[in-house]
Amino acid sequence: MNCNIYNIVSMIASVATAVIAGMALYAWKREFIGKKKIELAAEIMTAVIDFQDNLIEARLNTTTQIEQSEIKKWLEDVNSKKQTIPNAMLWPIYPDRLQLLSPIHRLNQNFAKSEKFTSIFNKSLIYFGDDLYKLLVELYSFLRKIRYASEMLYEDPTNKEFQQIAFSDNDKDEISKRIFAIGEEIKLNLEPLYKDQQTKWKKLAKAS
Repeated sequence: MNCNIYNIVSMIASVATAVIAGMALYAWKREFIGKKKIELAAEIMTAVIDFQDNLIEARLNTTTQIEQSEIKKWLEDVNSKKQTIPNAMLWPIYPDRLQLLSPIHRLNQNFAKSEKFTSIFNKSLIYFGDDLYKLLVELYSFLRKIRYASEMLYEDPTNKEFQQIAFSDNDKDEISKRIFAIGEEIKLNLEPLYKDQQTKWKKLAKAS
C-alpha cells in the first residue's frame, strides 16, 4: 500500500516537474522571441529611415560643380575598366548632361546603407510576415527605377517621364508621397514594439 502511494506521488512529481519545465521553456522562448522582435523592429525602422533619406537625396533637382566633376571622373574610370573587356559598351561623356547622372552618383555613394537595407529583408519576412516584406521590396524598387531613369535621361534629356522619376522639386510628387507613405505604414506597425524602450527625454527648465 505504502509502495503504491510512493509510486503515485513520484509519478505526480515527475509529471509536475515536466510541466513546470515545459512552461519555463515556453516562457523563455516567448521572452527571447519578443526581445528579438523588439530589437529587429528598431533595426528595420532605422534602415527604412536611412534608405528613405537616400532616395530623397538622390532625387534632389540640384547638382553642384563638385558633383559633376565626380561624375565625370566616375565615367572615365568605368570606361577605363571597360576598355579591357571585349565588346564592352563605353559610357559617352556629355559635359552638358553630367547633372542628369547625379541620382546614380548619389545612390552609389550611399551603397553601404542600401546594402544594409536589403540585409533585413529575410529577417523581416520571418518575424513579421509578407505584409512588411512586400513594403520593403516595393521601397527598394524605387532605387532601381531612379537609377534606370537617370541613365535613360542621360541619353535622352527631353524625356519627361524619366525626368519625373529621376528628379523631384518637392515632396509632393507621386514617388515622394509613396516613399513617405511606405515609411509611415511600417512605422505604424513597428513603433509600438520598441516605443516603450525609448529613453524618456528630459528638457531643461525654462529660466524665470
